[in-house]
Amino acid sequence: MIIRGVLCLLLLLAVSACTAVACGYRGADVWVWDWADAVRTPYGKTWRSLTTMRICFGIAGVFLLAGALRILVS
Repeated sequence: MIIRGVLCLLLLLAVSACTAVACGYRGADVWVWDWADAVRTPYGKTWRSLTTMRICFGIAGVFLLAGALRILVS
């Protein structure tokens, strides 16, 4: 029971972070864009544009929220 609660809390924290990036709250999107550019590896690609990155974080936030609700309901 406690583990489910902690997992749900962590998922909701991740949802709020994804939402902040997707909505561009206080420059969070630009900060993530710059961070991704700084840690670029030769094997990975970064996003093509800031809008694409924000859409990806929005979609990830929706799936994380669905997972948190699934844990909360079951």
